[in-house]
Amino acid sequence: MKKIAIIILFLGICIISNAQIELKTPPPSPEAEWKQKLGFTDISLKYEKPLMRGRKIFGELVPFNQIWRTGAGESTRIRFSEDIFFGGQSVKKGVYSLFTIPNSNEWTVILNTDTTGHGAFSYDDKKDLFRIRVKPETTARTYESFSISIEDILPDYSANLYLNWENTQIKVPVKSNADAVVMNDINQKINIEKVEDAKFFNNAAQYYFANQKDLKQALIWSRRSEEMANDNFNYANLTIKILEEQKDYIAATKSAQKAIELGNKKNLKGAVANLQKKVEEWQKITGITAPASNTMLADNSENHNNHSHGGHEMSSMKENQSIFKPVLDAYYTIKNALVASDADASAKAAGVLVSAVKAIDMNKMEMKQHTEFMKVNSKIISDAQKIADAKDLKKQREVFQSLSESLYTLAKGAKISSEPIYQQYCPMKKAGWLSNESDIKNPYYGSSMLTCGSVKETIK
Repeated sequence: MKKIAIIILFLGICIISNAQIELKTPPPSPEAEWKQKLGFTDISLKYEKPLMRGRKIFGELVPFNQIWRTGAGESTRIRFSEDIFFGGQSVKKGVYSLFTIPNSNEWTVILNTDTTGHGAFSYDDKKDLFRIRVKPETTARTYESFSISIEDILPDYSANLYLNWENTQIKVPVKSNADAVVMNDINQKINIEKVEDAKFFNNAAQYYFANQKDLKQALIWSRRSEEMANDNFNYANLTIKILEEQKDYIAATKSAQKAIELGNKKNLKGAVANLQKKVEEWQKITGITAPASNTMLADNSENHNNHSHGGHEMSSMKENQSIFKPVLDAYYTIKNALVASDADASAKAAGVLVSAVKAIDMNKMEMKQHTEFMKVNSKIISDAQKIADAKDLKKQREVFQSLSESLYTLAKGAKISSEPIYQQYCPMKKAGWLSNESDIKNPYYGSSMLTCGSVKETIK
């Protein structure tokens, strides 16, 4: 027994002597994860942050002109809870891996659909969603650790995605589609559901005012909310703010005097005092130094509006029409491609039309143009996308009929061109189209029935 005990002790000593003693240390590239809301979209990102540790980074540790995992460890993953614009490109909601190709003068930023890979070892460019190119900037500050962040959030729900390391910084613009969602909701409730609700009109007016959209339309909705709830001081106050922003101080004074009466009834001493101070300022600007009657204010306001806005509307008409030129040009290109029976050219032009409609700055529209545009913009984009995705002329021509109807509605209601637009009609197809020339060139039949049709209307 004593001999066995000695053997067991000897084996135990051997095992202990051969065992590895581990020292637990922090990871060399700490994990990082964040989430940022932009508009209605949650942007979240997970990555690992490598450190400089005295090394030269770009051009050495991270070689130029080679794919980089944009971090350390697993591939960097970015998630969008809703559709969004990334670097000017439309991105569907989902999870993507973020890769880059650094260079001294230009970086390539890549969103890739494969999120299962480790670093860049399994990177497959066939799974790229798209690539964009950005210019790197040199920073005065040295970033010891690599970082990715969302900064510069603006009221239009746009921001910049920053990548910083060493003395290099790149930024990628990102923008939520929140504005389009809100605008479509406004259009749906006002033009389709015909909602009659004071709070909704006030909310719509507030949105337009806060985002510096069509202030004429904002004023209409604000006054409508006042009419429906004439004892609501906040609704009246919004009207005053819009008029002040328009520099229509005579009308603002008139509205303020009514609001002051309402505020006194509700014992809103602070708000009333602020309005009284405003009225005094506006009276100095307009030269009306004593309280004026409602009739005089109304007359002066009308004359003031006629004087200050009439000439402006005439002078800005061409500018307002010019924002629709890329849309009309793309539509005419589709029409001409169908006349030539060129499906590829038609699809390409339809893609251009989708981009042109999405790129329109609605802030530059007149009120009537905005209203008409909101009625059809989604349908135009949908039909144009169907033509872009279609592979054959038959399908393209079927959708072109619907697209033409929407363009006609827009052209007729919004006066989108200073040049004549000819509505033409094919009795054989029982379908119409628009043209910038009066000569008939039939997009539904092409060369087989090129001149079949007639001009039904000229929109000027």
